[in-house]
Amino acid sequence: MIYTDNLDHKPAAVELERLPDGTAWLRLYKDIKEVSEETTHDGESYTSKHWEATCAACKLGADRAEETVKTITAKKADWWTYAEAWEEQPPMTVAQRLDAVETVLADMAELMMGGTE
Repeated sequence: MIYTDNLDHKPAAVELERLPDGTAWLRLYKDIKEVSEETTHDGESYTSKHWEATCAACKLGADRAEETVKTITAKKADWWTYAEAWEEQPPMTVAQRLDAVETVLADMAELMMGGTE
């Protein structure tokens, strides 16, 4: 699966995130660039910076436990083709996970305060 990822840090070209069940998320990055955006609020200008990259992501099964960043980097073009064809939701970014947690906590707080809809 291919998508554009916005990050608060410069990503490595190959990221392998091992999961407790023996599977792993593989993220391959290219076209990595730092982006500056200028916004104005109450008459004041602000500049924010983030990193943007094209990402090919896929999930590796437990049968691929021997794969490492080094072995994947050695055949990055082949892995890019594999990840590009992979179809499932991309892994949640840290920001997306944080948003989900904040939403759940806000909903729980509202329920505890007696506000139900």
